[in-house]
Amino acid sequence: MRQLGIDRSNYKVLKLLPLVYVAWANGAIEDVRRGRIVNIAHNRFSIGEAGEAVLRGWLEAKPTRAYFDEGLQELRRLARAPDEWEFELDELQVLVAHAEAIARTTASAMDQPTSVTEAEEVALADVTRALGVDEGETWSRLVGELGDAPKPAST
Repeated sequence: MRQLGIDRSNYKVLKLLPLVYVAWANGAIEDVRRGRIVNIAHNRFSIGEAGEAVLRGWLEAKPTRAYFDEGLQELRRLARAPDEWEFELDELQVLVAHAEAIARTTASAMDQPTSVTEAEEVALADVTRALGVDEGETWSRLVGELGDAPKPAST
């Protein structure tokens, strides 16, 4: 983890890396996404001051693809490690759900499943693959498919 700038004092921040990866998918992070990620960090993950410093760095300058890949692999490894790391394997699916919520967060369409871009869909697929999580359909894709489905006949 040292090569990622992460140690025992701030390792919980790794849980936010999937969200940050998806937030950067379009090449820039909107302020509303940045705020939502910081809110999740404070209210869900208790990352502490050292973790927040790392998070702020990720939100200010996009980490490299190699950094993201290594960080997501480290996150998966920690979730499978003994309990001393305070990671649970079940949390990986929750992190994917949070990442999808970030993809749905835009200034013009807060939490609209149809607001997820193709680049964000690819990023979400990258995250699920890297974390070894079931690659179920995202809400945005499901809503899109339902929108294309024929409407039931009224009786």
